[in-house]
Amino acid sequence: MCMGFWVGVILVLLNPFTELFTYGVSVTNALLLGCLSSGTSYALCSLISDGGFQYENRNIRSVDTEVDAQTRNQLLQG
Repeated sequence: MCMGFWVGVILVLLNPFTELFTYGVSVTNALLLGCLSSGTSYALCSLISDGGFQYENRNIRSVDTEVDAQTRNQLLQG
């Protein structure tokens, strides 16, 4: 999040040298763009990990629990 914030602040400082984006250079814009950049970085990090998109399937957990219970019963019976 820190890196995202400073990237946003640097974009505000680069504004006079590029025509890619147009907004005024001020402390308020630097804080707003820094927070927006940091939040975007956090959201993307929450969605994507090193292995790809992160998702949780609750059905898999219940199946694993059922299999463990069945295996435990078989081991206890003989």
